[in-house]
Amino acid sequence: MKTRAFWWRKIEPVVLGVAGLLLVALLWQLASSLRWLNPLLVSSPEQIFRAAARLSANGELWGDLGITVVEFAISFFAASFVGILLGLIMGWYRRAEYTFEPFLWLLFSTPLIAFYPLLLVWFGFGFNTVVVMGFLFAFIPITINTMAGVKHSSPVLVRAAKSFGANNRQILMKVALPSALPMIVTGLRIGVERALIGVIVGEMFCSNSGLGFHISYYGARLETANLFVALVIVILLGLILTQAFRILESRLMKWRQN
Repeated sequence: MKTRAFWWRKIEPVVLGVAGLLLVALLWQLASSLRWLNPLLVSSPEQIFRAAARLSANGELWGDLGITVVEFAISFFAASFVGILLGLIMGWYRRAEYTFEPFLWLLFSTPLIAFYPLLLVWFGFGFNTVVVMGFLFAFIPITINTMAGVKHSSPVLVRAAKSFGANNRQILMKVALPSALPMIVTGLRIGVERALIGVIVGEMFCSNSGLGFHISYYGARLETANLFVALVIVILLGLILTQAFRILESRLMKWRQN
């Protein structure tokens, strides 16, 4: 009984979440079938499923998904590399913080979509602009969290490392970086979602491929079933990525506590 109760506590959130989604889908389908909702505007689960099967069969859905995944991967990993590196430098060296912080907070305070016309002029229509949009959306939270994590490194550990003769670079890599890991992972978890948002927004405005373009194109044609197919894929992709980093974050915290 104890084992069964333990496993139920483990899977209860997933079971209840799936049950809630199925209930919403059932009510949605019922309302559409009874014409309580206009299927032209909100479609229905049945129509969305049929559209997904059709778009999968002709390869359109997989082509758009592949393009979005490639653009997202490039923008997110580039933002992670640059953001963690810059965050480490800014968090450890005060002069670097004073130099770069105004530009960082300028980007943080400005709606990044306002840069879209300039990005389009600088990088052209399509792939490059989409990647840069995803990079800018993800770069800021990753950098800020990394900088905050390094700045709040344990002073006791820093003093202990200095007492054993460690130099500045060794303290940064052996003490500050491990101490900042939880904040870095939190920044990556936020960044992965923002990178996906940036890529989708970029595809909607300045691309002729990808899931974002798929949403924009079929939305303009009022083909809501096709639109919802891409929208559901984007939602699932975001859920999978954020939950993966959430699990990584929780395991890292357990590792630090042990």
